[in-house]
Amino acid sequence: MAKSGMDLIQILPINDTTTFMDWRDSYPYRAISVFALHPIYLDMSVFREILTDTEKAEFDAQQKSLNTLKTVDYEAVLDAKWHYIKIGYDKLSKNIFSSMAFLDFFAQNRNWLDPYAAFCYLRDLHHTSDYSQWGEFAKFSKDKLKKLSTSGLNLHYFVQFLLHQQLKSASDYAHALGVGLKGDIAIGIAHDSADAWSDESLYHMDFQTGAPPDAFSETGQNWGFPTYNWDKMAETNFAWWQQRLTVMRTYFDAYRLDHILGFFRIWEIPNHSVRALLGQFSPALGLTVDEIENTYQIPFSSWGGDDRFTQPFIKDWVVRELAGDYNDKIFAEFLEPRGNGNYRFKASYNTQKKIAAQVSDEQLRDVLFILQENVLFLADHRIPGLYHPRIKFMDTLSFREFGDEQVKQNLIRLHNDYFYTRHNEFWQEKAYQKLPVIKNATDMLSCGEDLGMVPDNVPDVMWHLQILRLIIERMPSDNTHIVNHLDRAPYLSVVSTSSHDTSTLRQWWKEDPAFTQKYYNDVMHWWGKAPGFMTQEIATEIIQRHMNSDAMLAIFPLQDLLAMTSYCLGDESLERINQPEMPFHYWRYRNHLSNETLIADDDITSKIKGLIAITRRHIGR
Repeated sequence: MAKSGMDLIQILPINDTTTFMDWRDSYPYRAISVFALHPIYLDMSVFREILTDTEKAEFDAQQKSLNTLKTVDYEAVLDAKWHYIKIGYDKLSKNIFSSMAFLDFFAQNRNWLDPYAAFCYLRDLHHTSDYSQWGEFAKFSKDKLKKLSTSGLNLHYFVQFLLHQQLKSASDYAHALGVGLKGDIAIGIAHDSADAWSDESLYHMDFQTGAPPDAFSETGQNWGFPTYNWDKMAETNFAWWQQRLTVMRTYFDAYRLDHILGFFRIWEIPNHSVRALLGQFSPALGLTVDEIENTYQIPFSSWGGDDRFTQPFIKDWVVRELAGDYNDKIFAEFLEPRGNGNYRFKASYNTQKKIAAQVSDEQLRDVLFILQENVLFLADHRIPGLYHPRIKFMDTLSFREFGDEQVKQNLIRLHNDYFYTRHNEFWQEKAYQKLPVIKNATDMLSCGEDLGMVPDNVPDVMWHLQILRLIIERMPSDNTHIVNHLDRAPYLSVVSTSSHDTSTLRQWWKEDPAFTQKYYNDVMHWWGKAPGFMTQEIATEIIQRHMNSDAMLAIFPLQDLLAMTSYCLGDESLERINQPEMPFHYWRYRNHLSNETLIADDDITSKIKGLIAITRRHIGR
């Protein structure tokens, strides 16, 4: 970074995510503690020095084998590290625990270290993170912790202290080179986590967090996190959040606030759902029957009320149209008649989670999910008598069934009012209750990830609070342009070519040839036929335009920077980090070039340094 002239490194979340104890924990946004660091990042050189010659040979062979893989073997790496951690604990812990550095660390962090270490110990003891299965320890209490094995807890204190020391050392070294670090604050926590176990009152454990349909997924995203009990958090002036930021400040100079929209409102999904279409915003202003009928002239009560509007609309023709070859099977196994030619799901299949647990055929499962999502309204999660339109209900067969075009238009008006205008002031007020406290907890630079279904007032709130927006060129913030215009990026923003949730530049170039051609001619203003693959020259031009924007920060994934050189991967399909539409995607991307190669190769560093010198990034240097 320093050799290239860059001055900020942004990383993904690095908190411990060990929930399932397999590759699913590679997902870095499902933390079991927002304070504890992940053991997989521990530098093992401190342990190699205390090994016997035989153990060193085994260590070196294992290291070489794992580091030659094209993608990360999460389980093998973590298992190997824990093997050597336990050897190191036996030989090093006594001296470490008596050091002033450890005693200071422990004293300053004990309020989260104790429940975290106990959670990890009990998780491993019971072979599950589901703390409801931990017997007398299912409910957390500080007194109960005294019954636990001291050595079992000490192991996790030991690991966290070493992780703290190593990250602090890396941070100090970066600062000595004039390079800052930008961390990532995930919007949620794991349902089965030390944070939830130690104080369930801060979360709504009976709901799941996610996102409504967007550019990443047509059916929305279900992240599986409990939603925050903001009212309870407000009682302590959001102390949990303030401590979270304070701990981060030990290492970082800036942070990315994941899904900042969640501080305005969150997409709250029932625990029985798998997909996100049956979610509703929380908090939100539900509609009364009187408002539905008199403000929008929708005959809610006279056309069947809850039975017609909130229950899955299932008739013979609906199933035939959706099911294809599964038609007979669905009627025989999953549905039962409920009168007037209507059907409902049998009790054993009346939720998406029940279906997911029993139906292995993915295509059949999706048809059943669509049938359950074939509703127009959802009952409010907390207040009886209030209703919320199901998002994108215009796409449902239930909506299509209405023959009255005026009623359809009234429903569309209600849908659009609810999702795009009704809550603007309400959500703005909610954001101003939380974000100033969180931002002012430290002096770190605040950046928000504001992609997705963005209320109109979000940019204004972020501007007033001096929180930088995120601008991805290929993801326009409105439907009037094919891309975000980089020459209009405000100073208080971060521009980037891609994110961990998107395809990389080279992948994106091949996704839609017609769009690529239009981008090549109308955005880049290069003429003729666009190449079928991204050349170094095209990548350089795109990155240079980002650097020339007025945005305070221009941050690029390493994959996109390497696209400007001959050092990019031959197979661009290996470059992508995440597929957000997949709830359990294996996060295993690794850079194919070692850090030693990157720093030793002048072609890479001089390319970046040269662009900085001729663009607006050079201003003020």
